[in-house]
Amino acid sequence: MSEIFVGRQPIYNRNLGIYGYELLFRGSSENSAAMGNLSQDGATSTTIINSFIEIGLEKLVGKSYAFLNLTENFLTDEDALPIQPDQVVLEVLEDIPVTLPVLKAVKRHKENGFIVALDDFLYNPSHKPIVPLVDIIKIDIQQLDRKGLLKHIKILKKFSAKLLAEKVETLEEYEFCMSLGFEYFQGYFLSRPRILKARSLPTNRLAIMNLLAVLQNPDTETDEIEEAISFDISISYKILKLINSAFFGIGREIDSIRQAIIILGRKQLRSWASMMAMASLDDRPSEMIHIAMTRAKMCELLAEKATIPNADSYFTVGLFSALDILMEKPLAELIQPLPLNHDIVAALLKREGSMGEALNCALAFELADFDKAVFKTLEREDISVANIEAVSWANMVIESI
Repeated sequence: MSEIFVGRQPIYNRNLGIYGYELLFRGSSENSAAMGNLSQDGATSTTIINSFIEIGLEKLVGKSYAFLNLTENFLTDEDALPIQPDQVVLEVLEDIPVTLPVLKAVKRHKENGFIVALDDFLYNPSHKPIVPLVDIIKIDIQQLDRKGLLKHIKILKKFSAKLLAEKVETLEEYEFCMSLGFEYFQGYFLSRPRILKARSLPTNRLAIMNLLAVLQNPDTETDEIEEAISFDISISYKILKLINSAFFGIGREIDSIRQAIIILGRKQLRSWASMMAMASLDDRPSEMIHIAMTRAKMCELLAEKATIPNADSYFTVGLFSALDILMEKPLAELIQPLPLNHDIVAALLKREGSMGEALNCALAFELADFDKAVFKTLEREDISVANIEAVSWANMVIESI
C-alpha cells in the first residue's frame, strides 16, 4: 500500500465565497511540488488520477470548480483528457508557447464546454491571439509593482476574461486588487494550500501496458479488453470507482467491468490507462493480489459450471472481496463509492445470495476446509476443477505481466 497526495488551494470570489480549488501535484505530505524523477506530464497524470479516482472530485471540491494545470501535451492531444467539462477549469501554464496548435486546442476545449484560464499571466504581444479566447486570466501580483499591475488591468479590461489575483499575501494587497476590479482571489493571505491524502492500491505497470496494447488494437473485442482489465485488481477497482463517481453521474448500478467498458468506450479507457501508466506505479503484484484474482476466477467459473447468467458479476465479487486487506480499510467503506447492485453488496458484506455462496466456496478452498466448499448442485470434482483452473489462470496472469 502507498499513500497518495493532492494539494488543494481555495480560490475566492469577491464575496469571499469559494469559487473553486486549484488542485496541485504533491508527492508527499510536505507542501512542496518537487517531482523527483517524474516528468511534468507524469505529475499532471498523477494529479488527475489522484483527484478523480483515488480521492474523488466530490470530496476535493464539492460543488465548486476544480482548477487543473495542463502541460502542452495534455492541452493539445485530443485524446489525453478523458474528463467532462462540468466543474473543471483548465489552466494553460505560463511556459506554454502561443502556437497555432495551442490556439486550436483552447478553441476545442471551449467548444466542448470547458472553462479555460491563463496561469501566471504576464502580458506581451505574443499573447494577443489567445487572450480573447479564455475565460479567466490569473495574474501573479508578486511579479508586478503597482504601476505594472495597473498597466495590465488597463490592457485586459478590453477583453471579456475575468481576472484572478494570485499570490495575494497581505490585507493591503487584497484590498488593492479588490479596488482594481479583480473577480477572484487566491493566496496565502486568504488560505494556504492544504494537503489531502489517501491510501492507494498499487497498480502493476506491466498490466497497464498490456491494457494499453489491447486498447490500441482496433481489432480487439470487448472480451479481450475485459480480460486485460481484470488482470489487475487495482485497475478494475479504479475503473469501477471512476465510472461510478458523482463526476460522471451515471445514475444507475454498474455491476461489472464489461458495463464500465461499454459506458466509457475504448477512447476514454485508453486515456485513463495512459495516465495510470505515466503516474508512478508499482512493478510487482503482491501475493494478496494473486489470491484475489484466484477468488475472482473461481467465483466466475462456479457460476459458469452451474449455468448461472452474468458470471462477470461473480468475478467482481471475488476480485473485490480482498480489497479490505489490500487497502487496509473496511470493505464497506471501500465499496461505498461504487453503487453496485444489492446482490453484489450483500455477497461482499454478508456473504448472502448466490454470489455470496460462490465466494464462501472459494474462501473455504483457500482454507482447505473442503467440507464447506460447496456451491449449488455442483459435484465436489467440479468445484475442485474450478479451483485448479482459477489458480492456473492467476498464475498465468502473473507470469504474463
